[in-house]
Amino acid sequence: MDVFGEPWTTRHARYFVDPKAGAEALLNDASEWLQYAQANLNVLIELVNERGAPDVRRLTVVLEGIGAFIEMGMRSAGQAHMRVQLEKVRKGMRSPVAVP
Repeated sequence: MDVFGEPWTTRHARYFVDPKAGAEALLNDASEWLQYAQANLNVLIELVNERGAPDVRRLTVVLEGIGAFIEMGMRSAGQAHMRVQLEKVRKGMRSPVAVP
């Protein structure tokens, strides 16, 4: 098997976040990754309906790719959540504290 072929790529895919990206941009990225996963699932469903059982090797590659898209979407959504929470903490630190 080719070490740097499709299976290697899908197992080693990573999502790198722009440090300046805001929560909205990260959520847009997450939506995009999940749309890629959904589109691949739809293609896979069509292939199975047309041909019956697909080639097992290709099926595993497609499923690993879908898994990578979902993982990247989850990472992006997690980063967005973290940015929102960080912003809340920063706003809380800036507000004046009432001294009793």
